Amino acid sequence: MLFLTMMFAYWWQCSEKQLANSFLQGRSATKKYANLGIAVICTFLPMYLINASISYVGNDYINYYTYFKNIASGRGQDVEMGYKLINILVIKLGLDFQWVYFITCFIAYALLILCIKIYSKNYALSYLLFFTGGSFFMLGINQIRQFVALGCVMLALQYIEKRQLIKYSVLIILGGLFHVTAFVMLPFYFILNKKIRLSTYVVGGLFILPINLFFNEIMVWLFKNFMPRYLNSNYISREYKLEIPYLIMIAFTTFIVLFFLNKKEELEGMDRIYLNGCMISLLIATVGTWLPEYKRFIYYFFIPLIFLIPNCIQKEKKLWLKLCMILAVVVVDWLYVSSTIGYSNVLPYKSFF
Repeated sequence: MLFLTMMFAYWWQCSEKQLANSFLQGRSATKKYANLGIAVICTFLPMYLINASISYVGNDYINYYTYFKNIASGRGQDVEMGYKLINILVIKLGLDFQWVYFITCFIAYALLILCIKIYSKNYALSYLLFFTGGSFFMLGINQIRQFVALGCVMLALQYIEKRQLIKYSVLIILGGLFHVTAFVMLPFYFILNKKIRLSTYVVGGLFILPINLFFNEIMVWLFKNFMPRYLNSNYISREYKLEIPYLIMIAFTTFIVLFFLNKKEELEGMDRIYLNGCMISLLIATVGTWLPEYKRFIYYFFIPLIFLIPNCIQKEKKLWLKLCMILAVVVVDWLYVSSTIGYSNVLPYKSFF
């Protein structure tokens, strides 16, 4: 699956370059655009079909099936409205539960491929990093609601640079209709594009650290006022605890990015937004692990590195250094993912087909 996706992504990008560098008319233009369309579809399909057709794979499949049954029977089901509407649509059309996955994953992967086109300078590498960083397993197979929310958030990032608050807010709200955590990104419109020094993040971490002494009181207040269904859950009993392998993955990736950005021109535009997000994810992984499902917040800041890393490599002229950077990031990512893959219940894989 990964090999096919990367191969087709390379074909897709080469087709775009050919179109950009040539002046075509008539049948020649039609053929080139047809080839481009086929390349895009072929890039989209492998990951999408593997994810959308899962059957009792992942920790969340049975939960989503239960949601579907509750909605179909008219029982109340407390879930975000966007995802709930997909369930209602499938039920009204008389289709079975698997179509919820087909539709939800289609939206998520459509957003992903659109973001890669907009932001990445190396499509194949972005897909490789999406896979080896664990997003394929944690979001594609398990947390499909947040996968859609992540797609909306990543698509919205361009409007920080363009200073278009309304468009940014609309996309964040759309993401929040699939997973409520997306709403946390609203205030970051005013933060991610700032020139923030490394010392500022260090001071911010020292300021946040004492909050860990009162996180139980904070969690009770938050859940009581915003998500009361979780008041009696295990989230209330969260503890501050460093997850060293996960922290190493984020810290090492951040170091690699900073190393390649060192002595380069000053960061501007989207690259600055990505880097600020990377630093915030490192901050959360260091002093914010008491947050319930803290990794769900990190996703929005850290996963856009699938665009930043290819962009960093594009600026490097030494081929051997490019290859070393890719290899280092992929190996460290995969060491973490392979050590945790058992907990996400993604193997053995079983398809609906």
